[in-house]
Amino acid sequence: MGPLYPVLTAMLRRDPLRRPDAAEAKRLLETVTGDGQRPSRSPGDAVTGQRPRRWPRRAAALGAGAVLTLGLVVAHDGGAGKTAPPPVRSRPAQETPGGDAGVLVGDPHTADVCALADPAALDRFGDEEAHVDVDYGNFDRCDVLVGIDGSTRIDVSIRVLPGPSPEGSQPSRTVGRIDIREEQAEHNECELLLTSDGDTDAQVAVRVNMGKGSVAGGNATLCTVADRAAASAAKVLNRGPLPRRSPSYPRTSLAWADACALLDTRALSVVPGLEVDVPDIGVANWSCTWSSGADDLDAKIAFFRDQPKSAVHGGTAATLSGFRSLVEPSDEDTCTAFVEYRRYSGLDAETAAEMVRIDVAGQRPMDKLCAMTGDLAASAAAELRTR
Repeated sequence: MGPLYPVLTAMLRRDPLRRPDAAEAKRLLETVTGDGQRPSRSPGDAVTGQRPRRWPRRAAALGAGAVLTLGLVVAHDGGAGKTAPPPVRSRPAQETPGGDAGVLVGDPHTADVCALADPAALDRFGDEEAHVDVDYGNFDRCDVLVGIDGSTRIDVSIRVLPGPSPEGSQPSRTVGRIDIREEQAEHNECELLLTSDGDTDAQVAVRVNMGKGSVAGGNATLCTVADRAAASAAKVLNRGPLPRRSPSYPRTSLAWADACALLDTRALSVVPGLEVDVPDIGVANWSCTWSSGADDLDAKIAFFRDQPKSAVHGGTAATLSGFRSLVEPSDEDTCTAFVEYRRYSGLDAETAAEMVRIDVAGQRPMDKLCAMTGDLAASAAAELRTR
């Protein structure tokens, strides 16, 4: 494929909102000829006011689209001033050796998801060097932050999803054995899905959004970044299953635990009408979501990494079964709880924490949502203490 292939692909996208406008097309063509400039923030661009990614963030901001989803790199275990938690009862890991071309990811407990992230491939989109954020979100994801300037940043998230490949949709392009499909996304983000025929273990999603500020070209620029990130990830997947993490997660890590098992039927009964027998289960049982027909209620439990949380945005801090916790509204119809399990030394020796995150959303007053969220957090913390 020639150097114009990415430009032509962008200009021929089926969704008009995802196509580059004239100015963005000109920039892409200039990049091919070597005369292009990195996208910059124009004077009329608005700044959203979202917090920088290296500071604690609400997951609701990610729901607005911050994700190249897939970060499994937890740094070496560090105490950071907290007594080591009790061992976590783990699910047996079934190791899939590297080199098997019939497996896309292999055992997610040992897969190095950040091997799919290539920050160097995204450097040309920003004025600052792109870097990998390995200490945010669930263990199924890895993020790349592309800094445009001090007030503008594009967030790229890579995430492992449960397989198999979706039926019916046609790939927009193919790189080796990897099909790349366009996924429906919010107006301010772009999402692609990487799959392979015959691989049923997992899929890989690449989601790109504005983490902060805005860029010339809007969604078209975000989709161009997504195309480049997806192509880099596809090259890695074409070599076989993801490389294994080295070192592996410490045995005290929540990466070896089952998030779904932390809430049983009795605990979930505090949320009216949940269909407790049919959860939506994430990869490696690192997340579970239950839905209800009553007031559009749903509840989700997942593992989560970030800097330690503090009650600075109107949240309520408490200690549940010996674990620091925080319950706070995270959106107009969602209340979120964080139960801190352990702290460790993360990227650049910053203190990071593994947590259990619980969200309850629906058409109920916020105080009711937060009451249910707090009850679920208490049940999860009590179960966590026994593991």
